[in-house]
Amino acid sequence: MHRQKGDGAAWKTLSSPNEMGATRVFLVDAKDGGWLKVLLPIRPNGSTGWVKASDVRLSSTTHRVEIDPKAFTFTVFDGDRVLRTGRVATGEGGTPTPAGRFYFTELIRPPDPDGAYGAYAFGLSGFSPTLKSFAGGPGQLAVHGTNKASALGGKASHGCVRVGNDDITWMAKNLAIGTPVVVKA
Repeated sequence: MHRQKGDGAAWKTLSSPNEMGATRVFLVDAKDGGWLKVLLPIRPNGSTGWVKASDVRLSSTTHRVEIDPKAFTFTVFDGDRVLRTGRVATGEGGTPTPAGRFYFTELIRPPDPDGAYGAYAFGLSGFSPTLKSFAGGPGQLAVHGTNKASALGGKASHGCVRVGNDDITWMAKNLAIGTPVVVKA
């Protein structure tokens, strides 16, 4: 990873697979010659760096997820076409869900599909603005299912975005790692 395109020395190295065992992915923000400006899954949220295009394998998706924390809704798009919508729960009190551009970094199937994280959890490239650690991890955000569907439509999490188990199961079957996620301000 380079701070500027064309830098000789690497500024940061991120392993692949990542800490969760998933292939490392980045969201490409811009291309300039043989360099790609990518959104990084590090603090602070919105951090970017440059990678040589020849050092990565590119793929693309027309899908994206938009989350509206004020309306407590999500929308999955394929281009301009709406594929799915639903209700969400977002961060409460001192653990808000931050606005920003993110992407899915890994897909996890929790051991108990009826537990707090639901049937699946997508790790996001962003982190809690207030929690430096959570549940033994680095305070990484996620979009995950829930065993408390009654909490959807309100503020109920520590910053993650909760969706219904039917919705997260659909996302797990239809959305790839690397899918862009926009959390509106």
